[in-house]
Amino acid sequence: MAKLEDLDFIFEMEKRIFNQPWTKESIQNELNKSNNTLNIIAEINEKIIGYFFSHIFGKEVHILNLVIDIPFQHKGFGKIFLNRIIKEHLKDVNIFLEVKRTNLPAINLYLSFGFQEINIRKEYYSDGEDAIEMVKKVSNYVLV
Repeated sequence: MAKLEDLDFIFEMEKRIFNQPWTKESIQNELNKSNNTLNIIAEINEKIIGYFFSHIFGKEVHILNLVIDIPFQHKGFGKIFLNRIIKEHLKDVNIFLEVKRTNLPAINLYLSFGFQEINIRKEYYSDGEDAIEMVKKVSNYVLV
């Protein structure tokens, strides 16, 4: 799980990856929340290579951020990390997220996990870019 001690690593990664990163205070606020959150770091040899922030509302989870640091991108670590999160923490909930319309690697990752596009949010991001809203619904199959 992500802890307050991880703040500086997460903030530096956030600045490397995003043109308009979260502020250090915003990240700190997320790390300080104890209710209705799931905040996890990904590590290799005790080095943080990514992080995941989400809010939990009953049987729904909203992913705020899923990040893999630049040197580890496009090597399958995002898929491994998301798979672990879903299997260990989110297998019985509906998962929602927004992703930049132009972020094709992320969109393809989510589609490979069974997420579906449900909406376009026009000019959702502060840079004016649209977001694709996606959901992964719990599979409830009943034999009759």
